[in-house]
Amino acid sequence: MPKKPPRNAYYFFMHDFKEEQRLKGINYATLADVAKAADPVWRSSPPSVRAKYEEIAKRAKDKHNVPVAKDSTKYCSALEIVHYDTTSYEGHINAILLTDILEEYFYLIDVNYYCKWDNKYLIGESTVLRFNLRDGIRDYYPELINPGQIPIGYASDVKEGCADFGLEMPDEDSPSNMMDILANIIDFLKQKDLKSLALPPLFTMPDKVLPCKNFLQQMCHKANEDEMIFRVYRLDTLFFHLINSIKANKEEGFPKESLALVQLKKDPFKYTPELACKVGYYLCIFIQRLVCKINC
Repeated sequence: MPKKPPRNAYYFFMHDFKEEQRLKGINYATLADVAKAADPVWRSSPPSVRAKYEEIAKRAKDKHNVPVAKDSTKYCSALEIVHYDTTSYEGHINAILLTDILEEYFYLIDVNYYCKWDNKYLIGESTVLRFNLRDGIRDYYPELINPGQIPIGYASDVKEGCADFGLEMPDEDSPSNMMDILANIIDFLKQKDLKSLALPPLFTMPDKVLPCKNFLQQMCHKANEDEMIFRVYRLDTLFFHLINSIKANKEEGFPKESLALVQLKKDPFKYTPELACKVGYYLCIFIQRLVCKINC
């Protein structure tokens, strides 16, 4: 079994939140559901509330001689990464069962872009994909994007991008469809819980983190939406923690995170003609290998 992460302030806050909701007649089936509901409340809590739970965590450490997690930049374990990354708040969730993980939905994102200029990307197509570890891919939302005007001086770069990815040249005379795509992506991420205030994190390959973030930022700016609603993290980090959490013995899993990336970059479809890039090439490889590890 993977080593349990230390109990910190958020852990104790979450359990108090669960009890308060129970007294109001609101019950949650799993701690994953509690964590999802408690997250926006914790984020908006004043410093005095956070200080209270930091003190509770400190007393627990002194009593049981266990470490208290204070560094919010360290990676969480596979059991915690279901909804959260520790860079987004000071929380560790240390009691989500493996059975919950098997049913939990993960969301992956991929984009292809015509070109890069300054620190921006001219996106040509995107895919958001939903899967869980028990069943694999459940559904996905692919979209061809009309980004609008081509940046001055980049027409030849855009033509090269079209050739690389089989895309059509952007239609500069038609309005961009980015605002519609933004609404569809938000709906896609919220399909499990339409009332949720927090969107689940998105995962992608390391070289696509910046393009995906910039794509989401561009859409948010066009729609006057808060870009902070989206969180994009590395897919190889997710792969590393999930595989290590389900390994049956010490000989399995990845001793180093870099090995997870090497495994993802192995190309079983290299000579497969006309492989649709819309679906998210590496994302499908990832799910194929991960689900096989779980079910085989």
